[in-house]
Amino acid sequence: MKIKKKEKSTPVGKVKSLITSLFDKEVKGRRKWIVLGIILYIVSPIDLVPDFIPAIGYLDDIMVPILLIIAEKLITNDEKTKHAS
Repeated sequence: MKIKKKEKSTPVGKVKSLITSLFDKEVKGRRKWIVLGIILYIVSPIDLVPDFIPAIGYLDDIMVPILLIIAEKLITNDEKTKHAS
């Protein structure tokens, strides 16, 4: 049981849970598309800004954890509104 909790707290576990939430019928379509775009950007080996550009090149690498948090908030907010109704 503890192993599963640790697995969900890793970035790979979080991406897996986001992918499975895309198949949930309760999640609204627009949020699914936003989360799908975030997941594709996180998994993609291509950066928006190449790393060889000083300082600015690493900003998109900093955005990855931020985008992961945003995607989780989108899914959890949708689940909270579902339970509130």
